[in-house]
Amino acid sequence: MSPDLTELLSAAAALLDDAGPLEPVRVALSGRDVQLAFAEFTTMADQRASVDRLAAATGTAPVLCELGTDAYTYTLTADLPDGMMLVAGTHPTLGRHQPARTTSTAATAALLRSLLPWAQTLADLPVDVIGLEITDDARRLAVQLLVDSAGDPVAAMSTAATGVTALRTGPGDPFGIDGRGRLPSGQPVLISVL
Repeated sequence: MSPDLTELLSAAAALLDDAGPLEPVRVALSGRDVQLAFAEFTTMADQRASVDRLAAATGTAPVLCELGTDAYTYTLTADLPDGMMLVAGTHPTLGRHQPARTTSTAATAALLRSLLPWAQTLADLPVDVIGLEITDDARRLAVQLLVDSAGDPVAAMSTAATGVTALRTGPGDPFGIDGRGRLPSGQPVLISVL
């Protein structure tokens, strides 16, 4: 049986606590996976140092894969409690200037924990959650919930938005609909029905 969203949130928050300060990261939770990817403006050296901290926190070894001249990836796959899996790694950077950071890994972990009551509410509803993403862009933390339309995107949006206030939806398109609102914690959220 696949872990539920609350278990993934708890495991990801505990992992971030154990790893300590990381570069700005996108946390994607889906199925049994906790996937971590770093912001495009972070240097490869900084990404690699963050992967090393995750490796130390999980007791596993990262893998260096040469892709050619001056190109490589540095990845980590680790087992987490209750059959969950961590996948993390570096990616090429765009060389953009890094903004002054007002976020932190600790704030990301706190946000993950603040989402637990909402995730529990979703678990009790007839909604097919595909995934949840928390993105740290160095200036703010963003939350996106991905939901399967199950053939009726409007009904899926209505159910997934339970507890969300000030919901505004855009016009639907062939790929689904998006809605923006605020979670009970006050955090802005984007709900995407696919």
